[in-house]
Amino acid sequence: MKHQVFRDKAFIRSDFPDEIVEHCQFYQCSFDRADLNEMQFLHCKFYDEQQDSGCSFYRAILKECHFHHCDLSLADFRHIDAMELEIADCKVLGANFKGASFVNMIGSTSYFCSATFLRNNFSYCNFEDVVLEQCELRENRWSEANLLAARFCGSDLSGGEFHHIDWESADFTGCDLTNCDLSQIDVRRVNLAGVKITQEQQSQLLEPLGMIIL
Repeated sequence: MKHQVFRDKAFIRSDFPDEIVEHCQFYQCSFDRADLNEMQFLHCKFYDEQQDSGCSFYRAILKECHFHHCDLSLADFRHIDAMELEIADCKVLGANFKGASFVNMIGSTSYFCSATFLRNNFSYCNFEDVVLEQCELRENRWSEANLLAARFCGSDLSGGEFHHIDWESADFTGCDLTNCDLSQIDVRRVNLAGVKITQEQQSQLLEPLGMIIL
């Protein structure tokens, strides 16, 4: 499917004749509960500027689904089933990921996560309570995102922008934070156990405490 425009349409999997959708525009469309497993959306638009509204993927199955170079601003991703979801080079301003699952349970208490988010703009997004542990989350912009109770343990967040977020509200232990601006972190209040940083970042963290790193 290529170069088509849709408005106010509810989609199911059978609406897509193949697994690759390119240069299509979706305005105020619904993908709620649709099985989009292994679908690829390339250079697609899911945001309506005139209505300032995004599309809904509420409870959709997005396992191994790829979004590349898309505008997903204000999308509703609540409660998606999204193991191995890949979002790269996308604009995702203000999207809602609350309740999204990137987890594969391998026992009653054991699980692992898998997601790849690269070079996206997640500013103002809602990631409250989302678990994204041991995931590739490099070079994203997270400015003013809601990260309350989010868990990024062990993930690669290198090169990310974190302006005006509440560092105390999420779990960043074991993360790769190299090449991130850490000037807003109070090391006395944020658990940075196992975090990977550079020597320059070490100075950035300790200078507010009056320490000078040589």
